[in-house]
Amino acid sequence: MHLKNLICSLGLTLLIVGILAACGSTPSTTSANTLTTSLNSSPIQSALTSNSRHRSSSVVVSVGQVPSHQAVGSTFTVLTTIKGMTLYVHEWQGASGFSCDGACAKTWHPLLYKGTGTPTSTTKLPGKLSVGTDYLGRKMVFYQGYPLYTYVGDKKPGDFNAPLADNSPWQPATPGIPTGL
Repeated sequence: MHLKNLICSLGLTLLIVGILAACGSTPSTTSANTLTTSLNSSPIQSALTSNSRHRSSSVVVSVGQVPSHQAVGSTFTVLTTIKGMTLYVHEWQGASGFSCDGACAKTWHPLLYKGTGTPTSTTKLPGKLSVGTDYLGRKMVFYQGYPLYTYVGDKKPGDFNAPLADNSPWQPATPGIPTGL
């Protein structure tokens, strides 16, 4: 009888782990991860697995390091999804009535929010996370009044491949970005 209970408990545990792992594919319901590694280091994967205790639908943002486009060999801190994907902001959005739809929406994907309440981060941020809506009326995450986006060309955690220029309205979302709206 004891063996039967042990087997049932083990099976139930594996089922729960499998369900939680399946939830890991949606940005707003995955495990939270503090990523403080550079692109060329392997601790990204260990950070993804070591922080699996952060299972909350409100945790959607973390912080990570990406390579600088301006200073070879250096990195800087950006906001990331909890899977480590670099987040970006469009600095004109809101102020000029800009909306990321059509061709823009094919290149820049909003960080959608399926949680309840206010989104949170794995790391204390100096600014404020909030919820707004995109052009389709879907809930998305904002930081300091800016909607957060991922770039279609970033394929793995730590990528920073967006074609940015000094005068581009698209910029990486950094923890210290001033209030936008």
